Amino acid sequence: MSRLGIDGPDAALALLGSVRDLARRHDAPLLEVQAHLQAGAIHVMCSNWIESLDELGHVEPHLDELVPRERCSALLNRGLASVSLGDLEHGRADLDRALDIAVEHGFVAQEYKARHNLGCVAWIAGDIPGALALMREAADMPLDITSARGLLDLGKVLLDAGLIDEAEDVLARGLDAARRDRQPLERGDVQLDLARSALLRGDVAQARVRAGHAVRTFRALHADGRTEEVELFGAAVDLGVGRSLTRASRVAAKWDTTTPVTPPERLATRIRAEVALAHNDRQAARVELERLRSDQPQPLGARLHEHLLASRLAAADGDADRATRILEEAAEQLALDQGGVHSMEIRAGLAFHAARIRDADVEAATDSGSLPALFESVERWRAASHRAPPLRPPEDEETAALVGRLRRLRRSADDTPLSSAQREVVLLQSEITERLRAARGERDEADVRAVAFEAAARAVAERDATLVTFHEVRGTVVRLVVDRSGTAAQSVLGPVRDVASASARLTSDMRAYAVARPSMAAFLARARESSLREVDGLLLRGVELSGTVVVVPTVGLASLPWRALPTLREHPVVAAPSATAWVRRPVTASADPTIGALWGPGLPRAREEVRAVAEAWGRHTGDGSGVRPRSTASTVQTGEAGAAVVAEGAAVTADVRSALATASVVHLAAHGHHVDQSPLFSSLDLADGPVFAHELRAPLAAELVVLSACDVGRSRGRPGDEPLGLAAALLGLGVQCVVAATNPVHDDVAAAAMVDLHRRLAVGVDVASALRLTAQAVPGAEAFCAYGSTWQTD
Repeated sequence: MSRLGIDGPDAALALLGSVRDLARRHDAPLLEVQAHLQAGAIHVMCSNWIESLDELGHVEPHLDELVPRERCSALLNRGLASVSLGDLEHGRADLDRALDIAVEHGFVAQEYKARHNLGCVAWIAGDIPGALALMREAADMPLDITSARGLLDLGKVLLDAGLIDEAEDVLARGLDAARRDRQPLERGDVQLDLARSALLRGDVAQARVRAGHAVRTFRALHADGRTEEVELFGAAVDLGVGRSLTRASRVAAKWDTTTPVTPPERLATRIRAEVALAHNDRQAARVELERLRSDQPQPLGARLHEHLLASRLAAADGDADRATRILEEAAEQLALDQGGVHSMEIRAGLAFHAARIRDADVEAATDSGSLPALFESVERWRAASHRAPPLRPPEDEETAALVGRLRRLRRSADDTPLSSAQREVVLLQSEITERLRAARGERDEADVRAVAFEAAARAVAERDATLVTFHEVRGTVVRLVVDRSGTAAQSVLGPVRDVASASARLTSDMRAYAVARPSMAAFLARARESSLREVDGLLLRGVELSGTVVVVPTVGLASLPWRALPTLREHPVVAAPSATAWVRRPVTASADPTIGALWGPGLPRAREEVRAVAEAWGRHTGDGSGVRPRSTASTVQTGEAGAAVVAEGAAVTADVRSALATASVVHLAAHGHHVDQSPLFSSLDLADGPVFAHELRAPLAAELVVLSACDVGRSRGRPGDEPLGLAAALLGLGVQCVVAATNPVHDDVAAAAMVDLHRRLAVGVDVASALRLTAQAVPGAEAFCAYGSTWQTD
């Protein structure tokens, strides 16, 4: 191993070859086995998987003759090589045996490696929560072991989950560890994965820089196989931006094989297929794609790339229907993969891998000139996670304890960023996030297909609505409008950067006006109105609207105050994560809805507000008031159908969870907080501290949730227009409609608006129409909008 570090793998393998020859001449079989064992380990370090299995094959007959530590190491390396060649069954079996030996004999380092590598197996098999859980178990072991390789593998899993920010942080720490511990191979591997993360972000220049670092690292080590892998990655980058077909073809040819198994072999095969398609050589492309057929699980990004190439081949063959079916299958596979995890964050993150196929699909549909085809291409990639089954992660006592600690800290901590309490808040949020990502629960079936244009047009006509969707293509924002006649109209609105700038300015002006001192109110009101007119002109100029306006925004537009835009003030408005989500959500409520009204501390009028809300429904339930006061109990229970229940004291977390699980309509009056950097820690303040978005669990009985709070209608978007935030979390759990505000609202405005809203709802006005009337009656109430679908009593 010293020769490996000084002169590289070739010199080390040559030395071991001499040892084997010497062992044979002196009839020392165990020494020969030791040489094969070390050679196998070196090949594993260099990713020479076939050579590693060949060397370790010589060890197999003598496996039981080795001491336990050597036997454990042989099984670890053989398992890793098998897994890397796609043989998960044998690889998992070897790793399980290695784990048993390590546990039995107290080999802590080997136990760490076995658990960690079993996490890699779970990752390759598509079980991201399982991978994170196993890697976490390994990382929590009490040992002082170099962290570069572990951080590298964790970074790979996070990249596959689409959590790019977190992956880059982990990989940067892995790079530091590799430098500190003088592990040049790990350093090169981390640099390559940092290049991959840059490419996922769409930063081609940074991807090339990082790949260049990896090439220089591997060349210095004479690691030719690793160098060629980085060159292959560079060829893929060039091909993706339409450059250097000749170079891509030449590099991919080095990996030519009839049966591609390893990730580089499969990438090279995809590159050759793409080059063939670019040269209109359909037969060559068909041969390459046929080679990719495999029963072994593949990463989502690779599968989507293969679907894209197969769709392009079908289109080149003139089979447009088949090309579309392939794209539909790919989008459905994305939604199914999202449904296989129970972390809202990972569900949204997985959409990163669809960026290239989505853009190609939308661009092709745009060029076709068919607006129904364009609508369907946009829709099949939009908010796919909202088509997945509801989130059902299991309850976990350790996570619940951490959340309880975080709740207490958030309740009492000051806002000083460097205070000890705030530092602990950050650490606890990180710990809870890791646990949530590793949560596995039951997986329900769901219809993950996107809505067809005809079905959407039919819903628009039946519900007396106008559907207004926005999407981005080739750096521009485009609007599609579907009216009640089933007619679609397209408008190109302008560059994405201009729309984003105007939207950000409006968001800032809305917030500034909401918290303005009296001396600044007039000035900020003018700035607010100017920004509203600007955004209104950019997004809605020339549009003809009637009935309820259903807005489906892009990521950059998701937090706009839609109800406040001048063109929309005279219309009922609903903001939906996708047209599919809106079409599939019912409009009418279950018969005789039950009401849960709760309030949090710190709002002077909150108790009065929720009693008035309950009374608004009580006047229509036949008992005169419908209000059933309760002392401060741990759980709020709904009364009989049609009645309303309100807690006398400020609600605690258990009250909210109980109300959401039992009541049809839930009203929450509390201080709200949107955390843009960690949207699943957006919260409402309760008596025992904040209740967080990530705590909520399906199944929920709530059909309508009204959040009388600031900011919680905001969301942080992910690619694929996947929203994250408190309102988005409730919609993802199956709530039909959420009413929330996108900016601060004065307490007296919120109280008056909410009582007015519920009085209208109780007499049968739908939510979107009721909000329009409330905004006219209560100045400032336009901050509240309906999300998901509208709702009304039957």
